Amino acid sequence: MAITLKHLAVYGPGLSPAVVSFDGHRTLIRGPSDTGKSHIWDCIWFLLGGTGALEQFPESEGYDSLELAFLHDRHEYLVRKAMAGGAARVLVRLDEIWVADGAPNSLEDVAQDLGELLVELIGAEGKKVLRTRSEKGAITGDDIRHWALLSQPGMISRDATKGKGHGSDKRVSSYSLFLSGLDDSAVELYKSSSIKDQAKGKLAAAESEMARLEGVIPVDTNRASTVAALAWVDERLDMFATQLQARSSVLKELRQKIAAEGDALTTASAQLASATSMRERFALLDLKYSSDLARLGATDEGIAFFQALAETPCPLCGTPVEQHVDPGNLKPRAPTKYRDAIAAEAEKIRELRRGLQPSLAHEKARIVTATADVQRLTASLEVLEEQETLVLRAAGQEFDGDPRELAESHTRFSSLIDAFDEVDRLKGEIARLEQETKQKRTALVRNVGSHGDEVGAIARQMLNDWGFTSIKSVYVDPAACDLVIDGRRRLSYGAGKRGLFLSAMTIALMQHALKEGHPHLGVVVLDSPLKAYAQKESADNTDRDIPTATVNASFYGWLSRFKGPGQIIVLENEAVDPATARALNAIEFTDDTRHGRQGFYPPRTVIAPPPAPASDGTEFDDFA
Repeated sequence: MAITLKHLAVYGPGLSPAVVSFDGHRTLIRGPSDTGKSHIWDCIWFLLGGTGALEQFPESEGYDSLELAFLHDRHEYLVRKAMAGGAARVLVRLDEIWVADGAPNSLEDVAQDLGELLVELIGAEGKKVLRTRSEKGAITGDDIRHWALLSQPGMISRDATKGKGHGSDKRVSSYSLFLSGLDDSAVELYKSSSIKDQAKGKLAAAESEMARLEGVIPVDTNRASTVAALAWVDERLDMFATQLQARSSVLKELRQKIAAEGDALTTASAQLASATSMRERFALLDLKYSSDLARLGATDEGIAFFQALAETPCPLCGTPVEQHVDPGNLKPRAPTKYRDAIAAEAEKIRELRRGLQPSLAHEKARIVTATADVQRLTASLEVLEEQETLVLRAAGQEFDGDPRELAESHTRFSSLIDAFDEVDRLKGEIARLEQETKQKRTALVRNVGSHGDEVGAIARQMLNDWGFTSIKSVYVDPAACDLVIDGRRRLSYGAGKRGLFLSAMTIALMQHALKEGHPHLGVVVLDSPLKAYAQKESADNTDRDIPTATVNASFYGWLSRFKGPGQIIVLENEAVDPATARALNAIEFTDDTRHGRQGFYPPRTVIAPPPAPASDGTEFDDFA
């Protein structure tokens, strides 16, 4: 699951690339100060996800891009990034790196964040670590780098290995993951400050509501007496409902009869009105017939009188009457014809009048019958309505309480019981919220089992091989993420031993993790692990009991024999025996331009002055 660094290269237009290749197990890059060794460490950190800008110096002028190649299984990955910063471009050769003709397979872009890719490659995908005691998150590339790359300042620092401030909690979690293989998925989180603030707000609201309810409940009232009073009211209301139902049944029957009698009275009244109307119409028609007969009689009498008159000339002009009227009307038969017509018309009217009398008599009979029905039904309705009135009056006398008062009492007692219940509920809620606002803090003790002892055993053997043969016990303090050597904390030793002991722990952690199949980068990069121990003038090296030459020779000899698991890259100032250097195939930097490799960057005839310091004060991110 680990990766293996292959080479680091820096490129610039028109300039020779600066390249350093890494052995699959151990690489020593040795040389004096200011030859670019620490810069190599910076570049590896930068290309593995570090975000701070690289420090510029005269030898790096003109170079603008970096490349880090590493292997994972049978795949080769290239990480390319501008020296000025920005996003990294990641490429991969899929399938086998080499084909039959010896040419490498083509590169393909990886559409994935570099940090996420590293987490996936080392087998830590999906692992959860504590960022704080109230927040979990995924392990990140920063956690991986922190426990794999040791800078020169970090070697001798008196700060805890987990670092300071923000991020220290998750580094302890990631250390435990590399050590034991177990993440923090099962760890229960503390409530965050925002959740506690919300609980405090809910607590205040609950207390305010309970105070309001206690003000509503009378002082001399309890729930039991209120329940009893409500039961009495319910009993009275049930009696009221029973009586009301009985009364309603009687009233229903009476009102059905009243409705039936009312419908019959309406029908009878309609019939009476209809018969009365028809009688009046028939009587009016009879009067018309009588008037017509009188008119025809008068006309007949006039014609008879005309017949009896003698013919006389006009008294005014003396002319005969024939000259003034139609002569035909003066004939004797003409008046007779008029009278015969009148007589016939009168007979027809008399016949119609005789036919009208039966109809008039029928309507009179209907009026009599309808009048009797109306009178009978009206009397019946009056009786039924009196019965309804008696029933309603009797029902009012049956109840010994006011239904309205009973209903109001029921509402009041029910509200009081609800208030008692709500107070009980609020008491429980307040107790719960008080616990939420006062959550007890407990120490987090991760069960690393025997893994700490195994890492300690590896580190002790390593330190014995480096010349510290007097060390008898080494074990890991998982809470401090550090070693305890012969009963002393690592940070209690001088700077030289602090650096070497931290190197031993970092390498031992890598070897143990890879052996057990735990997540780990699989690479350890050490910047100057021997330098601090060799500084005799340092006031912090008072406990240097093993000669520097012995430690240097032992360390380099051990490194030349190292075959894994894992990969170690050491950047160091201290001289190495030529035979050991050949066994290590060490990369030697020299500040002598006449021979050897003059540092990381190829030499140039003219070196430009260093660039001006950055105005924004940007510094490299935390290397420790």
